[in-house]
Amino acid sequence: MAESSSPSPLYCGFDLSTQQLKLTVIDAGRDVFMEQAVHFDRDLPEYGTVGGANVKGLIATAPTLMWVAALDLLLSRLESVGFPFARVAAISGCGQQHGSVYWRDGTARTLGALKSSLSLREQLADAFAVTRSPIWQDSSTEEECGLLETAASGADELARVTGSSAYERFTGSQIMKVARKQPAAYSATERISLVSSFLASLLLGAYAPIDVADGSGMNLLNIHTKDWDETLLNACSADARSKLGDVVHTNTFVGVLSAYYIEKYGFRQDCRIIAFTGDNPDSLASLNLGLHDIVISLGTSDTLSFPLLSPKPSTEGHILCHPTRDDAYMAMLVYKNGSLVRESVRDNYFGGKWEGFEAAVRHYPVGCGDRTAFLFPAPEITPRAHGVFRFERGDLVKEFSDSDANARCLLESQLMSMRSHARRMGLEDGVCDRRVVLTGGGSVNNAIAEIVADVFGATVVRSVLGGGSAALGGAYRARYVACRDDEMHGRSFEEAMAVDKKQNFKEICRGDKARFDAYSDLLPRWEALEARVCEMGKF
Repeated sequence: MAESSSPSPLYCGFDLSTQQLKLTVIDAGRDVFMEQAVHFDRDLPEYGTVGGANVKGLIATAPTLMWVAALDLLLSRLESVGFPFARVAAISGCGQQHGSVYWRDGTARTLGALKSSLSLREQLADAFAVTRSPIWQDSSTEEECGLLETAASGADELARVTGSSAYERFTGSQIMKVARKQPAAYSATERISLVSSFLASLLLGAYAPIDVADGSGMNLLNIHTKDWDETLLNACSADARSKLGDVVHTNTFVGVLSAYYIEKYGFRQDCRIIAFTGDNPDSLASLNLGLHDIVISLGTSDTLSFPLLSPKPSTEGHILCHPTRDDAYMAMLVYKNGSLVRESVRDNYFGGKWEGFEAAVRHYPVGCGDRTAFLFPAPEITPRAHGVFRFERGDLVKEFSDSDANARCLLESQLMSMRSHARRMGLEDGVCDRRVVLTGGGSVNNAIAEIVADVFGATVVRSVLGGGSAALGGAYRARYVACRDDEMHGRSFEEAMAVDKKQNFKEICRGDKARFDAYSDLLPRWEALEARVCEMGKF
């Protein structure tokens, strides 16, 4: 850790993700001061998680107390290296979306009277009416999803109101399941938090409100009014509104840090807590996108997200409230079959070598000689299909006549899917000067970046500041809100970030106009093939 010679303020961003609790600290100039993380499986093995979760069949949970213990451990590590707690001016952050926490009756008093002589884990051991929090991998609420859609008068109407049709991992169906299947625990619940507002509550020493960006991933929030939808709340339970509390804008000052942390670690007495949000919105905040920009994250799951002013909610994809702009939304597509499928093609056809994979990608022209591959070994989210489907000159084939074509065919299909489905959600196609920000493990592959550039007709860039980091987005927001009334002079978050004039991105490649036009011509045929796949691969 590089100690500054100046007592300038620091700003902290937390990210309570599936596998770890991460902290990113920035200085007044937005440079990263330090990072620290607690990995659940490795550092807290007593909770028996694998990948930060306990999965049994369709049910996926995480021990809520493990997250409390992780905060204890992270702060003790900071203390051991002499971290300057007294310089921290503001804290914000995020949590994995779609997880929920059920605080037991009376816990508000416990949070407000934490003793600095004891750990958080000791004092909150009995704080949760449901001790294992449902998380985003859970898929056990099919029945409750149906009930939510019925309450909303159908999947289309639910999507119009909340930005998404009913998803099993979403918090609305999870809350309904607890109310229906664990009535005693639900009755004993004083407050329901998202993972984000749960972490903020630990720091506040009081229940933190849910913010609109994370709240819009619940199937309970009206994305147009930015308040809870009464019909959907009542479908969950009669007292759901009182258990969920108020909704606030993401960049809201919600209180000062609990005296517990000031006494125990030496934080500033006036350290501000800014509303926490979901990890996806905070990743977006870390990148400070323009309205025509796109983020593509290439990981175990692939995601595409982009800001927009005029959303088109539908039964595919998600529309969330934007984390830093009142006038905008955040569209998001999620793909289950991401890097693992790309790696399987590399291993099966190119001896496990990315060099061979990339050479094959560059060898074939746009369209791979009228070949297309839809490889969904796991049931896909976008589109809803399951199976392996290859088409050559319109015919379904078991294998291509030239098996090396699998590499480019896979990438083209994955990226054509992103372009096609994003257009349906409101993405303006063929925009000049569009940027695509690549993040995730697959973003280092230049062959993939070249296909992205051509499919979207865009300039592809990578962040040079750790962009795409949810914790970094939280730190940026903490700094912005803490300084908004003084040095920001009323500027918006985007304007304030631009004033710094940092070169946040490095250009990788630019799309070719002729190849973009060729993909545009191919798109209707590709969409027809996808429709066939959805019929053949129903699940």
